[in-house]
Amino acid sequence: MKIFGIDVSKYQGSVDWAKAKAGGVQFAMLKAVSTNSTGLYIDPYFERNYAECKRLGIPVGVYYYTYAQDKAYADKELALLQKAITGKQFEYPVVVDVEDNKLKPLSKAALTDLVLYALNTIEGWGCYAMVYTYLYYSRIELDMTRLAKHDLWIAHYAAACGYTGAHGMWQYTSTGKVPGVNGNCDCNYAYKDYPAIIKGAGLNGYGKAKPADSVWDGNGPFVIAAATGADKAALRALCEQKNLLVTKG
Repeated sequence: MKIFGIDVSKYQGSVDWAKAKAGGVQFAMLKAVSTNSTGLYIDPYFERNYAECKRLGIPVGVYYYTYAQDKAYADKELALLQKAITGKQFEYPVVVDVEDNKLKPLSKAALTDLVLYALNTIEGWGCYAMVYTYLYYSRIELDMTRLAKHDLWIAHYAAACGYTGAHGMWQYTSTGKVPGVNGNCDCNYAYKDYPAIIKGAGLNGYGKAKPADSVWDGNGPFVIAAATGADKAALRALCEQKNLLVTKG
């Protein structure tokens, strides 16, 4: 399985998502949160990108670019990320983007601790957490053995990925040309059916599917879900005839 997708932020400006979809884009990873000279911010194109992808049926994931060198700043980033994604549904992972040179003064152990803290926090929200980094950074700055229990999106701009460990996505270029996107674009391959995995597990805003009906064994309540209108009225009348308990719903 190899699924083509792109990742975008304010630097791509106003993407024509209809053209991108027609041009072969099968999923999109949207930047939500980062830091600039004035502090933390939500990407100004995040809401538009999310709304357009949803309107057009393009599966989406989300990432934030971390500058956190301590847990206090990690908490601030995570709080803004949570604000940005609340009420939304994502078919692809929620990603911690770890690549900035400002993080390099941290020891490998300390940086890995912070990344794990962020990943575990995101999982605590009921989301599918993933880490993004590039090949060299994974070899020098992070303890990938400790991160192995989490999914990985690896960046390496070459004909082959180059990462020998398990990974779910590969960003293979930052200079791709995609219809509907002005200028260069990051291009990726996903190797898993993330929408099926995430929806099946009830993650990223997708509650676990409730059964359409249940069979009464004579001991507990008999429940029929997804009944509306005339169906509810008929079922209620039948229950009353049989002296069965009827509850609202």
